[in-house]
Amino acid sequence: MDFYDRILKKLDQRILARYFAKTAGSGDQSSVSDDGKYPTFCRAASENRFLFHHFRRNEIYNLILEHLSAERGQQYLDEILAKPQADELVRSLSVYRQNDRVGSPRVSEYTLRGQLLRISPTTLRYVKVLADLQEWIPLREVHTVAEIGVGYGGQCRVISAAQPMKCYRLVDLPEALALTGRYLRRYPQVTGTEFIDGMTIGDREPCSQDLVISNYAYSELARNVQKIYLEKVIRGSAHGYITWNLESEQNLDGFTTEEFLALVRDFGRNVRVMEEKPLTAEGNCIIVW
Repeated sequence: MDFYDRILKKLDQRILARYFAKTAGSGDQSSVSDDGKYPTFCRAASENRFLFHHFRRNEIYNLILEHLSAERGQQYLDEILAKPQADELVRSLSVYRQNDRVGSPRVSEYTLRGQLLRISPTTLRYVKVLADLQEWIPLREVHTVAEIGVGYGGQCRVISAAQPMKCYRLVDLPEALALTGRYLRRYPQVTGTEFIDGMTIGDREPCSQDLVISNYAYSELARNVQKIYLEKVIRGSAHGYITWNLESEQNLDGFTTEEFLALVRDFGRNVRVMEEKPLTAEGNCIIVW
């Protein structure tokens, strides 16, 4: 941690102490990230201008997001360059890396076709997801999206920069949505967003969309929450892209990979299991239909 980050850490702790003092006692976890500290930080960063300025480098936030190494970023860049549409993706990187204008993320330096590229490894991961979507599903036919577990809205912003959506539903904890809303307001070209509180989604009518996305988040929900999302969001999704890990299966009694595949097949979807590249943990995969 450099001097700048140490100073930010001390100032952040003073601000956050007031927020944590107001946080209620612990309850049942709805997901791996629902640990009390993460949602409280999201709320604070959505309300406090100083915290929002550099939220993507805060140590509490980095336990969940923006923790990818430069080496991992290089692996994502290599995957992007291996795609059939690599030339188009490279031409658009200057647009996608505008994600990094907000939140003061740590950026890494890469050599890209003889040129220096400074970009957050997390933004490279979002571009790699976009590249998968372009290759594996008819993305040009997609006009409505639901994303489960939205981080700060970075994936939404990258997809919207490539292809504006008629409706982009963002489903997450209310505190995370508050931060996402503030982030996306800095990008007025992102339109059609709808924010759905994941804590009350069980009270809503099921929604239908062309595509559902989840970068690990769905596979990190507790089983009872997974069941609700399955009926309220996933059942009504013509296509899907779910990056799957074993976090909930191992820690929160969540669906196994095989259970989830069987459930989606029961909806009449042609499910494929793709290799996660780069592989970030043993047992991970990408589920596509």
